[in-house]
Amino acid sequence: MVRYIPSRTARIPGWKITRFRAETAKDQHFHTPFTRQVQEGAGMKPKEGLAMTPVSLSATSLLRPFPDDWIIRPRRPEDIPGVIALMKRVYAEPHGPEAVWPPDTLMRHFETFPEGQLSILDGQGRLIADSTAMVVRSETALRPHRWSEITARGTLAHHDPKGDAFYGVDLAVDPEFQGMGLAHHLYAVRTALAMSLGCRIFVAGARMPGYHLASDLLAPESYLALVERGLIYDPTLSKQLRLGFRLRGLLPGYIADPESADNAALISMEL
Repeated sequence: MVRYIPSRTARIPGWKITRFRAETAKDQHFHTPFTRQVQEGAGMKPKEGLAMTPVSLSATSLLRPFPDDWIIRPRRPEDIPGVIALMKRVYAEPHGPEAVWPPDTLMRHFETFPEGQLSILDGQGRLIADSTAMVVRSETALRPHRWSEITARGTLAHHDPKGDAFYGVDLAVDPEFQGMGLAHHLYAVRTALAMSLGCRIFVAGARMPGYHLASDLLAPESYLALVERGLIYDPTLSKQLRLGFRLRGLLPGYIADPESADNAALISMEL
């Protein structure tokens, strides 16, 4: 299992993230935030000032089990060297050095939206996965945009606490630990947080790294249509669609990404 360890200072409105913990078999649906049961179960009036409390994300048909000493918690300032090292491993060639955030940008995340930045650490304290998010208005998130525009070049300067859209800025998993379901656990906690904040939709610009293998044959729109229908498997987008996101369209020129030919898929999930 993976334990969610909250920041002592982080306080969020809404239902407690411990709603994900199942005590009996009939409560198992609380493990799977991408089901209708959880969406309905979270439909309670938010209460201001509830603190994040530890959560155990046990194994179900969707969430894979992990060692007991692995944890998910909000990112801390002392994690910055580990985040930078992780991003260098994840965004190696053909990605350029601009894909790795500098320390001052990561520090701004703490100032802007600390509870939205999550890390997974293994039993040895190594940072093996990390995610970044912000909140914006849905009309901003759902219209055509570029990553640098909506995130203010990764600084999160456009974060709007009154927004209704939870926006996934980045998610990185150490190549050594990919395929183990770490991203799924991060999405589970992010979705719970988004619901707690009163967001009505989760939006992201999804990488489509398999596209470079088909770009000589298919336009990006055609590639997305085939991925959506399950006729092509994309290493990133296919997994996100299985989690409950739906494809809304193409974001051309979204970010410098040779594998995606600088494109991204605009995806969303109603909360």
